[in-house]
Amino acid sequence: MLRFKFILFSALTGLVYNAGNAQVGIGTETAVASAKLELSSSERGFLMPRMTQSQRVSIATPATGLLVFQTDNSPGYYYFTGTTWTGPLTSSEVAGLVKSDGQSIFTGDLNMATKKISNLADPTDANDVATKNYADGLSGGLLWKESVLNLVATAPTSPNNGDRYILSANWGGGSKNQIATYNSGNWTFVTPSSKDAVFVSVPSNGYVFNGTNWSEFSSGTVYTFTGGLNNLNNSISVATNGVLNNHLANSSVTAVKLNSMSASKTQVLSFDGSKWTPDSLTFGTVSSITAGSGISVVNGSTTPTVSLSQLTLAMGGTNTTTGSITGSSALTMTAGGTNSNITLSPSGSGYTLLNGKVGLGISSPTTRLHIQSSNTFSGNPGSNNVPTVQLFNTSNGSSTADAILGIRTAGNSSGDPYLSLDIAGVKGYSAGILNSTDQLIFNSRWDFNNSSNSSKLVQFNEYGQSRVLISDQSGNVKTNWPSGWGGGLSTWDLSISGIYYTSLTSSSDIRLKNTIKPLEVDFSSKYMKLNPVTYYWNSDVFPVHQLQYGFISQEVEEIFPDLVATATDSMQTKSMNYQSLASMHVEMLKKHQSELDVLKIQNQKQEDEINALRNLILKK
Repeated sequence: MLRFKFILFSALTGLVYNAGNAQVGIGTETAVASAKLELSSSERGFLMPRMTQSQRVSIATPATGLLVFQTDNSPGYYYFTGTTWTGPLTSSEVAGLVKSDGQSIFTGDLNMATKKISNLADPTDANDVATKNYADGLSGGLLWKESVLNLVATAPTSPNNGDRYILSANWGGGSKNQIATYNSGNWTFVTPSSKDAVFVSVPSNGYVFNGTNWSEFSSGTVYTFTGGLNNLNNSISVATNGVLNNHLANSSVTAVKLNSMSASKTQVLSFDGSKWTPDSLTFGTVSSITAGSGISVVNGSTTPTVSLSQLTLAMGGTNTTTGSITGSSALTMTAGGTNSNITLSPSGSGYTLLNGKVGLGISSPTTRLHIQSSNTFSGNPGSNNVPTVQLFNTSNGSSTADAILGIRTAGNSSGDPYLSLDIAGVKGYSAGILNSTDQLIFNSRWDFNNSSNSSKLVQFNEYGQSRVLISDQSGNVKTNWPSGWGGGLSTWDLSISGIYYTSLTSSSDIRLKNTIKPLEVDFSSKYMKLNPVTYYWNSDVFPVHQLQYGFISQEVEEIFPDLVATATDSMQTKSMNYQSLASMHVEMLKKHQSELDVLKIQNQKQEDEINALRNLILKK
């Protein structure tokens, strides 16, 4: 019985068991040799046991290798190693390694080996790390050494390993000015070189060795370097009092040279090609400014504002364009204050010229004039923040005070002038002049593509009988006007609520017709079945309130189906060819007239017979 159940289960599930190799295959008859169980399918997957984190950790005595899928708190696959669960890091584990501000927490020393930390920003806080270039810029050419704790005249009583001091007197076998370092009960001494600099913790200041003595950094200290100060790649900040006479070496800018220039306060030095002379900043003309070099005005740690009441960019005279501003990158003009304008005013009859693509509200225009915004319409076209072009002639005193929007091309060999209307990605239309035909065309495409007649919705002609052409959906037009007609609108069909006309003429030339036959013999019996009615139009369909006379299309269709047309709208509205009834009316009149003529003959015969009888009676 058990074997029957297993065979039935295998048949139902597609499970194959290979007794020789003790392998199980589901969805395959040949399980791979290295697998105890193989699942094969191109339509379904293997569904691992799914549970929450709380359910996973509650598994009693999990076996080594046990595998589950966790559905919450960092979902993913987790397996038990025999001692712990291993899987995706939880949010708390990630938080233990990386803080929310991006800083990493290290509980021990970080050994970078031979690697470097690159792309550091300039430090802004006392604990920030600085690059070598930044440190070199601060050193001013000095050779900075590891910091020391203090300057001492005797050996410290309880030093710690690594403590460093400057000897202010000889002690412990070291000489004055040497740097002492304590390590495991012993002091080692190093003699400094000229330009060596260290930071001393207790005075909290820097000290520099000039080759003879250590000098503390202060505004009143004089630093003398016997070998000169080499500062090719760094900057030196000079204090407010400047460089004194006895601080300038030979072959440098000397005090004698400066004094001989007789420069006074607020003046600068100007080089005329052979000598330096004092100059004034109170006025003057800048003939050329090259973008990239810039003009820098520095006052202590701030950059003051430079105010110019008038800046002349070009002095070319009336109606000239001499003078220019040329930059090596983007040029920006920004007005100051609140709601201030930037005004460009040419002189005389000069022009304001903007070359290239001009953008209003967009930094990267794609056309010659590109106006763009994401604002909404406020209800007033004359005062709005949506993209608007307003042409407003404020003169109300002349009939020629026009406002004109001109769209023009060069001639018959140029392109088409047109106006494009487009809902981006939805639908567009255009209207313009087709240069090749001189027609004004309303087009169903936003790019005014007239290669297909189906896109020409309405065509206007200056000459000819068809002044206005409206095509059908395939682009076909009807233009066969008869001779002598003045012309006008030409189209296939018109849907009109009402029409007022002087005369209405229909084409009826025999040369335009074929298969001409008389009306059917039983026509009169069908005609007599027509049911004339009176009615009113539904107000939501036609706004006509007068009493109407006519027929019901559904009734006429049962008698004369060729007189009724069915539309393709949702209601499949039916319409009727009332014009064709005219021929039926004529035929019925002819039939009635023929019958009337017969009755007249019969009536005359009867009248003659009555008269004859009357005469016979009178004779008797």
